[in-house]
Amino acid sequence: MAIAFEDSTLGIHAPGLGIWVYIFVTAFSLVAVHSAAAQLIPLPPPSPGSNTIDKTNKAPDDNKAPVIQPLTTEIKAGKSVFKVRISDESGLQLGQIKYVHDGRIVTADLVKEQNDVYKALIDVQPPSRIVVIDAADQNGNVATVVKEYSILPSPDILKGIENFFSSIIGKSQ
Repeated sequence: MAIAFEDSTLGIHAPGLGIWVYIFVTAFSLVAVHSAAAQLIPLPPPSPGSNTIDKTNKAPDDNKAPVIQPLTTEIKAGKSVFKVRISDESGLQLGQIKYVHDGRIVTADLVKEQNDVYKALIDVQPPSRIVVIDAADQNGNVATVVKEYSILPSPDILKGIENFFSSIIGKSQ
């Protein structure tokens, strides 16, 4: 039995609120069930070796150490992405960055980005200034580069938001 009302002045017959609630709940539950079905089996995480250092030995007679060229020119206090270009004929076996954080030496593994560019997430706080980059190829040749950086202060988030809104307000006036 549906609930309906009739307006005697206009002669309109329309379903009541109950039928609209029923239609809404039914439609919402169908959408919710359809969305939930997409997540029945979660995807597995990526394998640890999917984006790491090269594992193929391209030149077994290589006796030269890898060439390390830091691409990062400045480091801000806090977490930063550090990029470095490492090239070698035989492919890399190991790539890592060492730095001091809270009085202890921290090691971060390098992850291949593209071509010969590798990156790592580092968390440097003043007075730490020195970054050590180590690389070893498939034939056991090792290279190390030590670079000193001046650590820039981390950006003030509140000041950045204030500047953003000030620039919007300034343009509209």
